[in-house]
Amino acid sequence: MVRLFFIALIIFLFILIKPKYMIKKKMLFFFIIYGLIGAIAVLTQYIGIVLGVPVAIVSFLLYSQPIWTVFFGKILLKEHITSRKILSVAIAVIGLLCLLKPWDIKSAGPLEGIISALIAGIFISLWVIWGRKSGLNKQHYITTTFGFAAFSLAWLLLLWPVLNYFIKDQSIVRLSLGFPSHYWIYFALFALISGVIPHSLFYKGVKHIHASVAGILLLLEPVSATVLAAIIFSQSIGLNVILGGVLIILSNYFVTKK
Repeated sequence: MVRLFFIALIIFLFILIKPKYMIKKKMLFFFIIYGLIGAIAVLTQYIGIVLGVPVAIVSFLLYSQPIWTVFFGKILLKEHITSRKILSVAIAVIGLLCLLKPWDIKSAGPLEGIISALIAGIFISLWVIWGRKSGLNKQHYITTTFGFAAFSLAWLLLLWPVLNYFIKDQSIVRLSLGFPSHYWIYFALFALISGVIPHSLFYKGVKHIHASVAGILLLLEPVSATVLAAIIFSQSIGLNVILGGVLIILSNYFVTKK
């Protein structure tokens, strides 16, 4: 939630200088829905983890996103489901399985947590779809990033009490602003590097490619995260990570090859 706040704040300060990027009235409903999609995606993945579903299982269900994106892309955007897309998704899912090794988990966790994580994957897919719709509606990527962050934050504040139903430990769901002053600088930098820049680039890119293709390309995220962890934190890379990464990269090659 803090990350979304700073993403919205940073872009809002920019919009004060460049007001042409402010959301137009005719697009308000679009971004209200987009914010709801974002809030549900955040809450459901959070609930899945808190309810005790192993991170590998939650991650796999979240990254099932391309399957849903191909499906919703056909229904909502009239995108064609081609054999190349199906093959790319299949290869990517196999690569993801190799990367995360969910079969090593002794217990998958409670059913409600698994369902919650699966719902998160579906709504991440809708996040991709709505990003594509924004591009088709000729929205600037800065406007889309601001609209998504601001309205997701608003919906999260409205829906946050829902967590009390699932989570009884108030130390987890309590909202607090009592951080040391230098923490806020770190939060702002984190929001800029992990939020403003990648979101803006994503929305700029998805204006020119199908949502289903973008959904598959997003699976490069766990691969790049693993490589960065190896470089920055000296974490070892096992054979499963290499195999999974190669398969995901191969799926990206297939889906983008003309």
